[in-house]
Amino acid sequence: MRRAVGLMVLAVVAIAATSIYFVHPWQAAQPATATTQVKRPPVLRGGDFARYQFMNLSLGWAVQITPGSGSSGPYWIFRTVDGAKHWQRVLSGETTQIGTTSESLHFVDAQNGFVVAGDPLAVYRSSDGGAHWARRELPMRDALMARFSDRSFGWLVAGPTGVPKARLRLYGTADGGSTWKQLPDPPLDFEFTTEFRRPSEGWGGAAARDRAYVYLSTDAGVKWQRRDLPVTGDLPEVGFLTMVRLLPGNGVVAYVFAEAQGPLHAYTSFDAGTTWSRVSWPESPGDGGSFFFEDATHWWMFQQLVLYKTVDSGRSWFPFAVRTSAAPIQVQVLDSAHAWGQIDDGAGVQLVTTSDGGLHWTPMNVPIEQ
Repeated sequence: MRRAVGLMVLAVVAIAATSIYFVHPWQAAQPATATTQVKRPPVLRGGDFARYQFMNLSLGWAVQITPGSGSSGPYWIFRTVDGAKHWQRVLSGETTQIGTTSESLHFVDAQNGFVVAGDPLAVYRSSDGGAHWARRELPMRDALMARFSDRSFGWLVAGPTGVPKARLRLYGTADGGSTWKQLPDPPLDFEFTTEFRRPSEGWGGAAARDRAYVYLSTDAGVKWQRRDLPVTGDLPEVGFLTMVRLLPGNGVVAYVFAEAQGPLHAYTSFDAGTTWSRVSWPESPGDGGSFFFEDATHWWMFQQLVLYKTVDSGRSWFPFAVRTSAAPIQVQVLDSAHAWGQIDDGAGVQLVTTSDGGLHWTPMNVPIEQ
């Protein structure tokens, strides 16, 4: 159960709501008068889902999943070099863990990328921007999450799914996934949503009941130090989860989730968890929404169809734009003007991009497996 809740929490943080036309919040929306039919770019097939990573306005990658029976199903990896005008399939197959495959696709720079996929699961590595991939065997079949901080150092969290309070195992590599070494077991309440910025800075969440805290490792995952979050009086007795996301460059955001209620609180730390500052939501945390990071201090967030922005790491927010229907999800902010996201307007999931800070979003081509 705890693993299932952890997967749900990961999805809540990574995803938000969904659409295409923005108007400024202090500007009344005008009814459309044009009658010209504009050709709609392709959308994902019904039932499929995709996750994207863009290095810039031109270079990006996608992992597309077709859910099968249970946790297995087919997957495809695509690459674009012209800003999603065209996509090239570069890797495909069947995977035993669609969740692991979906979340593990990551390029640490324009050349070096990794994904965990296959039957049995293996690490695939590219050193030429995703054009070609080399397979490296894994010493386990139950990988849950993979994280690489650069082209050499990476970590795998492994363990059974659907087994309450089962201890997780942690593995590390220093040669880009060619060989793996099992590390000492992390704490029993350690959650699998692990993040590493570098070997000397790794973070993990926890499943707890009495006090919210996270874990920090400064020795590549060998030992984990508990970092307590501020005490609040509204933690549920049924239990809660914490997880950590890295801020660009420096700092982290720690989230506290109620197992049955969703997000409760978020905090930032810029001193390795010694002190924490409360993060506000523009509206109530229960209204949903995810933080999308431009840099350590400038964030974006959609709530109630409104795009909010902050310039002080979430201490205060201001409305920037409002949508007429749904808001983009899985937004990746490149800079103050440019971002990528996905939109589900009821007719299929689109890939969209903005060049004016989120005022308007343009549909682009999604990768289509023929």
